[in-house]
Amino acid sequence: MKLREATITNDVCQSYDGLHDYLKEALGFPDYYGRNMSALADCLAEAGLPMLINVRIDPDALPPEMHANVIKLVQVCAREALVNENVSLIIEHP
Repeated sequence: MKLREATITNDVCQSYDGLHDYLKEALGFPDYYGRNMSALADCLAEAGLPMLINVRIDPDALPPEMHANVIKLVQVCAREALVNENVSLIIEHP
């Protein structure tokens, strides 16, 4: 099985819509992906193929409006990684 991988960087996190567009593309989410944190949780919970989310963010370089969204992203991914063996999360400081 091919690993689906998303590397979340400051470039990806310039906007909420841009973040979800990237996640949909990188992780192969379906067309009906709702582009919000609840939809992300649902897609990760249903992941039948291995997925790796690598968060590599410099918080000082994030747009202020994205801080809370990145925190929520990490929370959602961490929770799903705990309950779904197909989901892995790595958090790195660039």
